[in-house]
Amino acid sequence: MARRPRSGLRSFGVGTAVLLGGSLLVAPVAAHADTPRTATPAAATDEITLVPETGGRTAIQVTPASGEPTAPVGFVSTGGTVRAERLDGSSGPEVTAKTGAPAARTSVAAGTTYRTTIRIDSQSNAAPSKSIHLWNIDTWTYAAVDNPNGTLYATADLPPGNYLVAAMYGWSGSNTYLLSRSFTVKDRTQTVALAESATREVALKADDPTAQNSANAVWLSMPNGDLVGFSGGYAARTFVSTAAVTGVVLRAHQLLTKSGSTTLRPSPYRYDLTQSWAHPFPASLVSTVKTASLAKTTTTLRAQGVNTTGWYATVPNVGEWTGAYLSTPVRLPATFTEYVTPGIEVDGIARYGTGYILSLGSRTLPAGASADTTVGSAPVAPARRPWRDDSRRTPDQIHVNENMIHTDTDGNTGLDQAAKVSTTLRAGDRVLATADTPGMVVDVPAGEQAYHLEQTATRRVGWSQLSTSIHSDWTFASAGTSTGLLPLIDLAFSASGLDQRNRAGTAPVNLTVVPSTRRTAAATTIETIEWSADDGATWADLPFTASGAGVTASLAVPSTAAFVSLRVTARNADGGALTRTVLRSFAGPATAGDQATGDVTISNVKVNGGRPLNLGTSGTAWVTTTFTASAPSGIDRAGLALWHGAYNAPDGRETATATCTPVSATTANCSASVYLWDVRYLISGNALAGAWQAAVWATAKDGSGYAERQRAGSLVMKRVTRLTTNATPEPVKKGKKITVSGVLTRADWSTGAYGPYAYRTVLLQRFKRGGTAWTNVKYVRTDAYGRLSTTVKATADSSYRYVYFTDATSTAVVSVSDYVDVR
Repeated sequence: MARRPRSGLRSFGVGTAVLLGGSLLVAPVAAHADTPRTATPAAATDEITLVPETGGRTAIQVTPASGEPTAPVGFVSTGGTVRAERLDGSSGPEVTAKTGAPAARTSVAAGTTYRTTIRIDSQSNAAPSKSIHLWNIDTWTYAAVDNPNGTLYATADLPPGNYLVAAMYGWSGSNTYLLSRSFTVKDRTQTVALAESATREVALKADDPTAQNSANAVWLSMPNGDLVGFSGGYAARTFVSTAAVTGVVLRAHQLLTKSGSTTLRPSPYRYDLTQSWAHPFPASLVSTVKTASLAKTTTTLRAQGVNTTGWYATVPNVGEWTGAYLSTPVRLPATFTEYVTPGIEVDGIARYGTGYILSLGSRTLPAGASADTTVGSAPVAPARRPWRDDSRRTPDQIHVNENMIHTDTDGNTGLDQAAKVSTTLRAGDRVLATADTPGMVVDVPAGEQAYHLEQTATRRVGWSQLSTSIHSDWTFASAGTSTGLLPLIDLAFSASGLDQRNRAGTAPVNLTVVPSTRRTAAATTIETIEWSADDGATWADLPFTASGAGVTASLAVPSTAAFVSLRVTARNADGGALTRTVLRSFAGPATAGDQATGDVTISNVKVNGGRPLNLGTSGTAWVTTTFTASAPSGIDRAGLALWHGAYNAPDGRETATATCTPVSATTANCSASVYLWDVRYLISGNALAGAWQAAVWATAKDGSGYAERQRAGSLVMKRVTRLTTNATPEPVKKGKKITVSGVLTRADWSTGAYGPYAYRTVLLQRFKRGGTAWTNVKYVRTDAYGRLSTTVKATADSSYRYVYFTDATSTAVVSVSDYVDVR
């Protein structure tokens, strides 16, 4: 397999993943922290998460309150700070983080300033939600701009000098604009116009006529390292006007997928194209590449026991302080061919649901074919941090830092942000410290003594059925004179014989486990391997044989097993030990049923208020599910999965985390909302019409209980129907025949259009002039083209209409009436 080298520049230190407008900004920070920091400003509706990384960077992530993952996001990086905000006019907050770049240059105190008004000349509805930024290009210092929202104007009070202004605006699915212009301030006020009419399209295309834009990022790179641009813009075109400023570079990153691709018909390929243009810019900023000239590789993203939704995101590393990940939605498991601009270092991440990111590191592919890559292979278990800055010893402290808890066997590191983590350090029987994070700093005596480090990570999430509990129990000796890494034992797992959902079949599963000890060369060996098919209630020894630096074992998984858990114990020659238990290491051939432990109960489940969800061929939709959860210690977390088809291999599945409000010490009322951000993409097959099931889960606050009901509620999704009526002739003589025709159509989720609804029975109704109610006339059946036609005798002035009554997969509809004058 093609391996991505562990780049310290852009790999994730901790894995959480919610994307801002379908993109993820990456920027350096001054100092590393152990866990992400999440903050929601009081007046804001969007959640902000900052994920620190090594090398002084941080990843900036936002979960928009609207749930919209594809809106364009504007960003500016200047003077050591990166700021980002959505460009769709939402009320979400601006995100700010330190980048690690040199601090902003201090401006010389200005004397006289002159008011400069910046005007956007645009008819776009998105323009009033503009983002405007300004630099003095004589000193390359950033200048403040008063940029009121909802207008086409901004103002700045500027001393004499030369300036560059950049403005951005755009909405999801519509054109997005980056306008820039240079100007000079002399001795008077002035207005500087940025004309949309002066823009040119920026696009990276392929010679494949089926490829269409999926997402793009366009930005200006300044000579001082500052950046300004945007990312996202799902299925949008991008236009720019470029200022004639020496040293400014225009860059573009664009993803292309197959036109018409959906969750049920995923794109078989993904073009990942990058290009830069230095000043002076060429006349055309549209570039078409030949597929044969690109790098080519096949990427497989495995599911974690169950089909679910996810995102695959990449960002080019062109030597700048920040970057914007562009994402492609995928239905997991997924396999696709990547065509990538050769010679460009690209960093990648894979996101499962809303909480779990795997950092794929960086890769630079040459032109032509490269080895295939697999992501997400089980067992998902702890591994070392990519930068080898794990738990360490100082003279009088132990710094615990074990946060790569959910790393796949392919070496892609991560931590599911939805996991609940506890860490404890002991000396003998004495507890020195505990924390509910993967890291902590503990004061210890300088002398050597034996320590006991325990860490448990539990997760119950809609996007994974595997590695629900991971327990690591280390024993090691440490002294203040032995500063540096702690001599902890690591275990590297790999497994063959699992399918793309990490499920075992009839063939044996072959395991390889390689032990090692950090820092020392002490010989490390596997002592025991045990397995369980009942979530650790009972264990059985698994024989193994030595192989290279580790051991191999073969397990014939029983056909009745829904999951297989593993427990491995290793020891080293220095007296250190590790016992690691991974519940549900991989899935078995069987399907698990409902679960309930620790007196956790789920009740009063209501999906969409008990109403059907009626969907046409486009747009968005929310589905809210409410339920009650109880446990003796109270409810900690809860969630939902709407699914259609088979539970483990559904053809439709959408997940959401619940918000639970306690109503007593034991009971909480919970609400979970699924956002269908693109009906055409997510609900892309007529087979999805009809009954969906709601799987609901909840965990106890003290960690002792869990409940999951796979069919706790149901939702009927229906295809919207349309119906017309046309009564002729108009007018008509009394006693003559009136022909009443019409057409019955309904949403075809497979094609994204409305098609004939054939051979259906429709009711014709009449409302006589002066009457008080509609009366039934007759039933009429549609033909193969959904057409209706019948005749009635003209007796009095009347209106006619057709009525179609609902069925299991289609909505009811009443046509607009047609009036006939009878003379």
